Amino acid sequence: MKNTDNQKAATDLIYLVSCAVNGEKPDKRICEKMNLDEVLNLARRHSLSVAAAFALEKSGVISGNFREEKYKAVRRLSLLNIERGRVLSELEKRGIWYMPLKGIVLKDYYPKTAMREMSDNDILFDLEKHSEVRSIMEGLGFKCILYGKTNHDVYEKPPQLDFEMHRYLFDSLDEIELFSYFKGVKSRLIKDQDNLCGYHMTYEDLYIYLICHLRMHYQIMGTGLRSLLDIYVFRKKHVEALDLCYIKSELDKLKLFEFEQFISQFAIKLFSGQSLNSQESDELNFILSSNTHGTLDNVMMTNLNNDDSASAKSKYVLNRLFPPVKSLKRGHPVVYRHKGLYPFWLVCRPFIGIVKHRKLMFGEIKRLKNFKKKENNGKFN
Repeated sequence: MKNTDNQKAATDLIYLVSCAVNGEKPDKRICEKMNLDEVLNLARRHSLSVAAAFALEKSGVISGNFREEKYKAVRRLSLLNIERGRVLSELEKRGIWYMPLKGIVLKDYYPKTAMREMSDNDILFDLEKHSEVRSIMEGLGFKCILYGKTNHDVYEKPPQLDFEMHRYLFDSLDEIELFSYFKGVKSRLIKDQDNLCGYHMTYEDLYIYLICHLRMHYQIMGTGLRSLLDIYVFRKKHVEALDLCYIKSELDKLKLFEFEQFISQFAIKLFSGQSLNSQESDELNFILSSNTHGTLDNVMMTNLNNDDSASAKSKYVLNRLFPPVKSLKRGHPVVYRHKGLYPFWLVCRPFIGIVKHRKLMFGEIKRLKNFKKKENNGKFN
């Protein structure tokens, strides 16, 4: 970390979270020496406030701010559970198969479900029922924010009730190999016994999906402590029952076995109180700086290949000014289909950006100007 205060906050947060998921009572004397404001600030950035709050309560240290975070998260989880029940009920009525993803599944592996904070609900569904699912969501009072452009559609409803409805597990443009691997995932799913249309993955396939999803975020924007904690909690719960040979075989196909080995062992060391080596310490610094879902600074680092030279930045600018036509398939499908429009689109694009995306445009320019090569940019970046 950049300074000792941040480093201590990170050490304290990891200690609290480790105690929470391992069922241990934190030492009250250690907790009383913590700067809880600093710890809470970092916990919020990594969606770990509730896990830390449970640990503090168990130690006997009372923090009004942590308690408030816990109550808000529990309330949000309750509302998401209620809304998810309504959505799944409608899918059942229409005979549309579905499978809950990510936090919906992972929360049940934590000692307390509320420890696994969730910002939204992710659900995979029958892609042939795409428009029908939109009708269902809008009929339930959700506003469609994104539709048909990526592997998932986004729906919102106040207060903070967001759903990502997935037609595919990964995007066909940005994650080609992962998209191809999971494209026919339905054939590998297991039917739930307590409903008509619900499915779930085997533990092995779920673990492979978790690793792939983590890797996607890690490589594009970075990923935070919560992703590592998910891997730790899952392995702690199921590792003895997993077919590790199958997992290795499948991850080898995706060239991700080395990544899984490093990340899983790193997570085990981190949340079981073991000392880290220098490489793992560098990795921790990268993960701590990435927040829950990564940062735009990490995106800039990835696009520049962590090169802050003038030539690298010039190449980046040229690519942004003159993007290849194939990259327009999602954001500008008309131009993609009618390539003769491309020159006119290039002329109009800067003016459209200034009018519609002024803040994002100038923010990107500022990040590019200030970008400096990062020493701790992640082992697999």
